[in-house]
Amino acid sequence: MSFSWHRGLLLCAFVAACASHEPPPASGSPPDASTPDSVVPGTIGVVVSAASAGVVVAAVAPDGPAAKAGVRVGDLVQRYNGVSVLDTRQFYRLVLDSIPGSRVELELLRDGSAVRIAVPVNETDTAPRA
Repeated sequence: MSFSWHRGLLLCAFVAACASHEPPPASGSPPDASTPDSVVPGTIGVVVSAASAGVVVAAVAPDGPAAKAGVRVGDLVQRYNGVSVLDTRQFYRLVLDSIPGSRVELELLRDGSAVRIAVPVNETDTAPRA
C-alpha cells in the first residue's frame, strides 16, 4: 500500500476534526461536596502536636466543630473513629479524608479519664486568601 499525499491530507483532516470536538460529558452529575466521592477535604477545627501516646490538642478554633462538641486544648487524642492515632501526620490525614457533613468519634484522655466526643466534620476552606 503506497502512501499518497491525498491519504496524508485526509488523515490530517480527520485528526483536526477530532481535535476540534468537545469530549462527551461524563455520565451523571458533576461531583460536589454533597456526594460521598467528593474530594473536598474535611476539617474539625483543631491543631495538634506530637505526644508520647497519640497527639495532643494544641489549639481549637473558637467557632469550629471541635470547640462546639467540647474538645479542649490539652486533650490527648488516642483514637479517631476507632483508629489508633500514632502521630500528627496520620491524624491530619484521617481528618482530611473525613467526609464533610459526617460525624467522627474522638477518643480522648482528659485529666486521666477517657472521654468520647462526636465531632461534626466541616468542609475545609480552600478559597485563596488575599
